[in-house]
Parts: sequence; C-alpha cells; structure tokens
Amino acid sequence: MLTKKVPLHDLRDNEQWLAPTYGQRCLDKPLPRFDFPESEMLPQTAYNVIHDELMLDGNARLNLATFVTTWMEPEARQLMAETFDKNMIDKDEYPQTAELEMRC
Repeated sequence: MLTKKVPLHDLRDNEQWLAPTYGQRCLDKPLPRFDFPESEMLPQTAYNVIHDELMLDGNARLNLATFVTTWMEPEARQLMAETFDKNMIDKDEYPQTAELEMRC
C-alpha cells in the first residue's frame, strides 16, 4: 500500500483500517492497520488476516527477475520450521548451530 513512510494523521480514514471479509465476531469492526487491535482474536483469525495481506506480495516462484531459488526440499523446510525459534546470533547459547554455520 505505502511506498514511503507517511504519518498516520496524513492517511485517509480508509487507509488506517483493515476490513477483512470474514464473518467472525471479533471482526465485526475494522482492524487497525498500523497498531495492535484493542481486543483479542482467535489465532486462526489472526493467521487469516496476516496471510491475506501477505498474499498481496505475489508469488515468489513467478518472479523471473531474480536469481534466488524459491523452491527447497521438504526436509530443508522442516529443519527451518523446527529451529526458527533459535536466536542464531547467540552463538554461545547455540554452539552446534554456530558450528553448522561455519561449514557452509
């Protein structure tokens, strides 16, 4: 939506809110686009809202202007999912991760 940083008070009202098209009780009002909502929502609802926004980026596999690989083996994806909570910068806490990094 935005290509440059714009102060919130300069945005039109409809640019400050998300209005997802889900029929859930927690979405009976628009969600703030740039702040956390005042009330809680179900995890699946939060996932749906964020997922839909990220879908606007397009499909990385269709980007022919890059030399970066967008496909990976399922095992690599599984390893990433299993270790995403590690702080890779903290090499003292995760020495084996640091050792694997040195091999690459």
